[in-house]
Amino acid sequence: MEHEPKKNRIRINLLLALGALLFAAATIVLWFLLRPKPGAGGSFVIRYGNGETLTVPADETRTVVIRDGKLVDEATGEGDENVIRIENGSARMERANCRHEDCVQQGVLNAETAVTRPLGAWIICAPHRVYIEYVGDGA
Repeated sequence: MEHEPKKNRIRINLLLALGALLFAAATIVLWFLLRPKPGAGGSFVIRYGNGETLTVPADETRTVVIRDGKLVDEATGEGDENVIRIENGSARMERANCRHEDCVQQGVLNAETAVTRPLGAWIICAPHRVYIEYVGDGA
């Protein structure tokens, strides 16, 4: 008779553990389904030269080349040049011929990383005065 309450406790504990696992799994699935997707709206504002700006929607795929403070058609590696790649809702400084290439090391910028990166919603190439900013829908 002593074994019956012990078996019931084990069953109850197993059911509670299973319920907790199912709840956690459902929460994770809902979070992935309902969270904002990178590139779902928003845009990248690129500042360069003497206050020039270029706005590119986050859902666009595009390579932007800035040389000596001017927007140009293709990269040559000459002068002060930055190559920016925008695709899949993310932007990154693909190449730069500044001394330390800190801007290239700053990684990917998108809706998610804009809140976790050390520089927030920015990628900055200070020597060439090129700045990429992520601007969400509500901004």
